[in-house]
Amino acid sequence: MIYPFYTFLLFFSFLLFLTSCGSHSLDDFQEEGEGVIRSIIQELKTIHTRGELSIASTTLQRQFDRLVSIMIAAEEFGFSNQEVDKGGELRPNHELSDQLRVELNRLYHLEGGRQMIEKCQEKALYRLDAFERRKKPLR
Repeated sequence: MIYPFYTFLLFFSFLLFLTSCGSHSLDDFQEEGEGVIRSIIQELKTIHTRGELSIASTTLQRQFDRLVSIMIAAEEFGFSNQEVDKGGELRPNHELSDQLRVELNRLYHLEGGRQMIEKCQEKALYRLDAFERRKKPLR
């Protein structure tokens, strides 16, 4: 079974690593990704019931998909420009990751919350997984 929450955090951490190591353009990817994560956190903070989660699911699905788009674009940019391993300093945003984890865990405790969140993440995670599988032969 895929654990979308933990997989998503892993890929978010990878995004932070990837985008923190290169040129100013990769920094732009990191900033954009962090902006999407902040939007997701703000959306999650407004949800207190299963009904509210159900209503917000379409918005959350779009935001997760947007984050994956940024992650894929950042990785493609990094590989195409060979700027991934330039010795840049890792600047992961642990505070942002922690905020996301807290909000997701809170919603997991709602009746059916875990399943609804996983459903919101499913399309984006499959897309990210397909990208990872396609690029493996390139490495």
